[in-house]
Amino acid sequence: MTIPVFCVSGQAIFQEMLVQTIRGTEFHLAGTLARGAEGIDALVDARPRIVILDELTPQLSMFSWVDRLSAAVPDTRVLCYVRHLRGVSCQTLLSLGAKGIADPRVDSTALLRGIERVLRGEVYLSPLAAQVLALNRVGERNPFQKLSPRELTVCDLVIEGVRPMQIARDLKVSPKTVNTYRYRIFEKLGIASDVGLTHLAYRHGMKGLESPHERL
Repeated sequence: MTIPVFCVSGQAIFQEMLVQTIRGTEFHLAGTLARGAEGIDALVDARPRIVILDELTPQLSMFSWVDRLSAAVPDTRVLCYVRHLRGVSCQTLLSLGAKGIADPRVDSTALLRGIERVLRGEVYLSPLAAQVLALNRVGERNPFQKLSPRELTVCDLVIEGVRPMQIARDLKVSPKTVNTYRYRIFEKLGIASDVGLTHLAYRHGMKGLESPHERL
């Protein structure tokens, strides 16, 4: 009996890469999802053993995905495929409940080993993810480290330009709760607005500038 794996990605090429990676192993691709809010509900219903979550998935941030899945299906293990590694973001994904972080530099053999480790309940970090996390812990203190995992989830969505009403729907909380998080974030970071939050995020490498083809 094979072990079902779900793939969440807006990239067909990533889905095909995953199919090739697990072909002939104990795993099989049980389903793919390419969008956000409806996809989370589908995964909650399916309760898969493992979810491979690609950073390039429309609608919801990785923080929102991991946050929601950890709360709704705690037995499901999530491996995040992160294309733009940042120390604070990686630490937040682990704090929210992700069991693994891979990046495009790992080959299919290493990715398969990561999936196997996550299935056993172990934490898997690609070599670059481990390096980024280590540097983040010994480097200059990043003010975003003051935020809780849920605050970082809200922070990430605000920076992406998602409006409070949509954040409330994505996280299944009230708009009042979202605004409480926002003001708590502002207080902790010493800023007064969403614009100030975005500028601070760019300054500390939480977000990069986007071009039509790649992150600059």
